[in-house]
Amino acid sequence: MLDRQSATRAFTLDTLEGSKLKRYAVALLAMTAALALQSLFQPVLGSSGHFLSIFAATVLAAWYCGLGPAALSTTLGMLAANLLFVSPYKPLGSITERNLVRELLFLLICAAIIAVGESGRRALLRLGRAHETLLRSRTQLKFRVRQKTAQLQQGNRDLRDLSVRLLRVQDDERRRIARDLHDSTGQALTALKLELAGIERELAPRNPRLALRLASCIGDARQISDELRTISYLLHPPLLDELGLGSALRWYVDGFEKRCGIAINLELDITERQTPEMETMLFRVVQECLINIHRHSGSAVASIRLSQTERQLIMEVEDEGRGMNADELSAIASGETLGVGLRGMRERISDFGGELEVLSTGQGTKVKAAIPIDVRSSRAIQAQAAADVLSASEIAKRATAN
Repeated sequence: MLDRQSATRAFTLDTLEGSKLKRYAVALLAMTAALALQSLFQPVLGSSGHFLSIFAATVLAAWYCGLGPAALSTTLGMLAANLLFVSPYKPLGSITERNLVRELLFLLICAAIIAVGESGRRALLRLGRAHETLLRSRTQLKFRVRQKTAQLQQGNRDLRDLSVRLLRVQDDERRRIARDLHDSTGQALTALKLELAGIERELAPRNPRLALRLASCIGDARQISDELRTISYLLHPPLLDELGLGSALRWYVDGFEKRCGIAINLELDITERQTPEMETMLFRVVQECLINIHRHSGSAVASIRLSQTERQLIMEVEDEGRGMNADELSAIASGETLGVGLRGMRERISDFGGELEVLSTGQGTKVKAAIPIDVRSSRAIQAQAAADVLSASEIAKRATAN
C-alpha cells in the first residue's frame, strides 16, 4: 500500500503543475544555470559548448515545464549564448551560411525535443490523473465493501439474535403447554378415570359385561393419561425447575433408554446449579443430541459427560455409530451444511458465549461444548436452592409438630 502511494506521489511530481509563472520561472532558471556552467567550462568546451548546455536545459524545460516555457527558454538561451560566447554584442552571432545552418539545425532538434517532451509530459499527466481516479475509485470501492460487510455482519447478528429469541420463545411456549397439559387436561383425565371407576363399581354386581367394557375404557383413559404426562414432561420436565439439571437428565435418559433401546452412560460432575436459562439450554442440547443419535447414527450405545470447572461447563455426547467423513465435518465447521437441530444447538450455546465442536473419526461421533459460567451467579443460585430446602424442612417440621 505504501509503495503504491509513493508511486502516486512520484507521478504527480514528475511534471510541474501549477501557475504558468512558476513553470516559466523554472525553465528560465534552468537555462540561466546552463549558461552559467557554460561560462565556467568555456576554456574546455570551446565556442560550441553552449549547444550542450542549451540542449540539456531544453530537455529539462520540455519535460518539466511544458511547451511554452521550453520554447521561450531555448530561444532566449540561444540569443544569450551567441551574445556572450560566440560573437559578443551580436545576439544573432556571425551571420554566415555555415553558422546559420548550424543554428537552424540546432533549433529544429530543440523543437523536436520540445515536441517529444511535451507529448510525453501530457501523456504522463493523463496517466497520473487516471491513476488518481483509479485510486479514488478503489478507495470508494473499499469503503462500500466495508459498509456492505458491516451491514451484512449486522444482519447476521440480528438474525442470530432473532434465532435466539425464537428459541427462548419456543422454550417458554413449551413450558406453558406442558403446564396446561398437566394442570388442565391431566386433571380432567384423572377426574374422568375416577368417575368411570365409580360407575364400574356400581355396575359390577348388576351388569358384569357392561362393567368389563367400562374397565377397558378406564384402561384406555389411563393409557392416554400416561402418554399425556410423558408428552408434558418431554415438552418441559418439571424436575428441571424443581431439582435442577442433573435430576432432569437422569429422568430423561431413563425414559429414552426404554423408548429407543439405546444404552446410555450418564456421567455428571456438576457441583453447583446454574441459571435456569443455562440449565434449560443444556437439557435441550443433550435432548437434541440423543434424538440425532437415535435417528442417524445407528449406534446401540451412547455416553453423556457433563463436568464443571471453575470457569466453564464441559458437555460431551458421544456415540459409536457410523460417524462422519472429513468433508461432512469441514462443511459443519464452516457452517455450510447445518441441519435445523445442529444449528439450533449452536445458536443456543453461542448465546451463552460458548462453542460447539463436532468430532468424528469415521466410527462414532462426539459433540463437545464448552460454556463459560458466572461463578457469582452460580453460587447465588446454589444459596437460594439451599434456602428453599431449609424452608421446606422447617415447614414440614411445623406441620409434624402441629
